[in-house]
Amino acid sequence: MASKLEELGKQFRIDNTKGNTYQNTESGGYGATHPNALSDGDSKGKGTGVNYDTYNGGSDIDVNGNPNIPKTGRKQLTSMNTYNADNEYKHPDTDGNTDQFRVS
Repeated sequence: MASKLEELGKQFRIDNTKGNTYQNTESGGYGATHPNALSDGDSKGKGTGVNYDTYNGGSDIDVNGNPNIPKTGRKQLTSMNTYNADNEYKHPDTDGNTDQFRVS
């Protein structure tokens, strides 16, 4: 049997979460795969539902840029980079480097 405090707490929670559009229900719970969390071309979501996927995420402005500010957005900025998907940065081969650092 719930105490008076628990009953009041439950009612308080119900009253104060009525305006929450992301109620924790089967159809409206907010999480990594919620439509408003996903980067699907709108301005709301930024994620992909995959942990640490920083390349494919972002809102429309993140990807295509702000129409009021020239040269913004990941597509335009990465096209100017020296290193990109077609020319990846690779560290130089250091396997043959010996005796270059000595601790005395």
